[in-house]
Amino acid sequence: MEEEFLALDEELLANIKSSGDEESDVEMEEPAQLPAAAVAPLKWSAEDSDPLQVTAAADPFPWRFEESDVLTIEDQKPAGTGRTAVKRGRGRPSTKNCSFKSASGLKWTADRPTMPPMEQLPLPGHVAFGKGPAITVTNAVESWILMFDDEMLRFLLRHINEKLRKQTGQSLHQRPLDVVELRSFLGLTYLCGVFRNGTYNGPLEELWTVELGNAIFRGTMTFQRFEYISESLSEVNSWSEAKKLWHKLIINSRTYYGCSGWLAVDEVPCCVANARLALCCDAKTLYMANASATTQRQPINKEVEKLICDYKTTARNVTLGPSYFSLSQCQELLESQLSSIGLLEPTAADRPKLWPTPDTHIVYHKSSKLIPHYSKALLCCGVSPEVDPTQAFLLTHQTCQQFNEQSQRYSTKFATPATQEKKAHTFLNLLHLVLNTAAFNAWVLLRLSLKGDAKMEQRDFQRQLGLFLSQQRLQRRLQRRCTTTTLGMRLQICEILGQSTQRLLNEVKLEAKKAQSVGVISLTKAALPQGVSLSHRYGDKNRRCKSCSKEKRETKARTRCQQCLAHRCGNHLISRCYECIGLQAAQLPEGNLPNAGDNST
Repeated sequence: MEEEFLALDEELLANIKSSGDEESDVEMEEPAQLPAAAVAPLKWSAEDSDPLQVTAAADPFPWRFEESDVLTIEDQKPAGTGRTAVKRGRGRPSTKNCSFKSASGLKWTADRPTMPPMEQLPLPGHVAFGKGPAITVTNAVESWILMFDDEMLRFLLRHINEKLRKQTGQSLHQRPLDVVELRSFLGLTYLCGVFRNGTYNGPLEELWTVELGNAIFRGTMTFQRFEYISESLSEVNSWSEAKKLWHKLIINSRTYYGCSGWLAVDEVPCCVANARLALCCDAKTLYMANASATTQRQPINKEVEKLICDYKTTARNVTLGPSYFSLSQCQELLESQLSSIGLLEPTAADRPKLWPTPDTHIVYHKSSKLIPHYSKALLCCGVSPEVDPTQAFLLTHQTCQQFNEQSQRYSTKFATPATQEKKAHTFLNLLHLVLNTAAFNAWVLLRLSLKGDAKMEQRDFQRQLGLFLSQQRLQRRLQRRCTTTTLGMRLQICEILGQSTQRLLNEVKLEAKKAQSVGVISLTKAALPQGVSLSHRYGDKNRRCKSCSKEKRETKARTRCQQCLAHRCGNHLISRCYECIGLQAAQLPEGNLPNAGDNST
C-alpha cells in the first residue's frame, strides 16, 4: 500500500514544466504583439490546475442529512408538530414573561438571557473525512486492514495455535494455522454473514454443499476445518484477552477518521453477557468513532468524557441518549466547548413545574433552552441560534441504534456452528462485534476515499471483502499439487479468481502426457559396445531372481537383464544388471541397493 502513495500519475507529471526558463521567456514577450483576443481574460481549464493537488471526480458521499436540514431562520418557531398544546382556563392570568422553578431549585424564564461570548458556540461545520492512508484506499481489503491490522491478526493467530497444540491425536483438519489461512477463515466468516442473513437460515454446512452452497467455501477449506477453528476460538473464554482486540480496534477507528460536526452518544445492547456497550458515532455517516465496553458500571460523567475526549474545544454538537442525559452533563460539555441536545423526562428534577403554558412554550436557564416535545421536553445547551433544535434532534437521536442495527445486518455471528450457537462465549462474541464494527467502519472509509465508490452498498462491500481475504488461500491451493485438490475443484477456483480455465486444462493435459510417456532411445544413439545386443526386458516365464537365490529367498520375477537374460526382481534390475555393465561391488553407489556387498547388485 505504501508504494501506491509514492507513485505519481503520468498525466500529472506531464503537466509539470521542465524548467522555469520557459515561464520567464513568456513574460518577456511584448503584449503589443499579441492579438486582441489573447488580451481577454483566459478561461479556466483542467490543464491549468495545480498538478500536485489531488482532485477527485467521484460521486459525492450520501450523507444522512445536510447542514441545511438543521438550520432555521428564527430562533423561536411557532408551536408545531411535537409540541404539547396547553389551553389556558377561563379567568386564569397570563404566564407570559413569568419564571418557572424546578424541583432542583433552578429558575427558568421565558426571556432569553444574554449569553456570555464564551458560551456562544458557532454552527458545527466540520466535514467527515478519512485520515492518512484512508484518504486513497481503493478496495475493501485496503480499508479493512486499517481497522483490523496485522497486529490483531497475529494476536488472534497465536491464541488459535495455542489451543491447537494442546490437542492430542491431531487429524488433518486439526493442524496449526498460518496467516494466510486465518485471513481466509475471516473471509469465509464475512461471507457467511452475507449468505445467511435471512429470517430462516438452513444449517451452516449447507454453504459447503454442491446443491445449496457456493464454490468459494469448498475451494477455500473444508467444513470440518472451518468448524474446528471456530471451536478453538470458543475455548478462549477470557474477557481480558478479548478486550485487547477491542481496544486495538478503537485505536484504529480513532486514528483514521475525522468526525463531522454532529455526534451522538448512547448505550446499545451488547452481545457479551453482563457487559455494557456505549458508543460515540458520527450522525452523518454512522461511523463508530469511539466506544466503551465494560462489565462494571462507571460514573456517567467519566464515561461521557472518555467517549468525547478527542473532540473537546471543537464546537461540535453531541446528542446524548437517555442513559447519559442531564442538565449537569450538558453544562460540563459546554465547558469543553461542545453543544448538546437531549430529551428531559417529565419526572426530571431540573424540569420546571407548571410548564408549558399557553403563553410560554420556550424557557431559558443561562445557556440552556427547554422546548416542549410531546410529553417530554427537548433540552438544548449551547446550541447555535442558527440551528433548529427539534429538527437536529430528530435527525441525530437514533444514530447509535442505527449503527448497531446496520453493523449487525450481515453479522459474522451467522458463521457460528450449530454446536456453539446456544453457548455463551465471551471471546467469540466480542470477536464477532470487532469484526462487524471493523467491516462497517471500513465501508464508510472506502466510500469517503478519493478513489472509492461512494455508492457501494454494504452487502457488496462485505462480499468483496470476503473474496479478497480468501484470494491468497485459493491461489495457494490452485498452485499446490496435492491429491485433496481435484481437477474439478481447481477449475472452480479458476472461475472464482477470474483466471482462464482453458489454460489450466492445457497444463493438466501436458502433465498427463509426461506421466504416461515412456522414454525411447534409438539404437543409433544408444552407442552400444560392439557385439552387445539387447533383448526384451520381460521373459516368457517367471523365474527365481539370481541375486535373491543367493540370499535364500524365493523371489520370482519375469523381468530379466536385457544382455545376459538372467532374471532379476525389481530390487536388482536396472535394464541391465551391474555384472553386464561391468561395475564392481566397490564401485556401486553407497546405499543404492539393499545388499551393497552383492557383486550382482
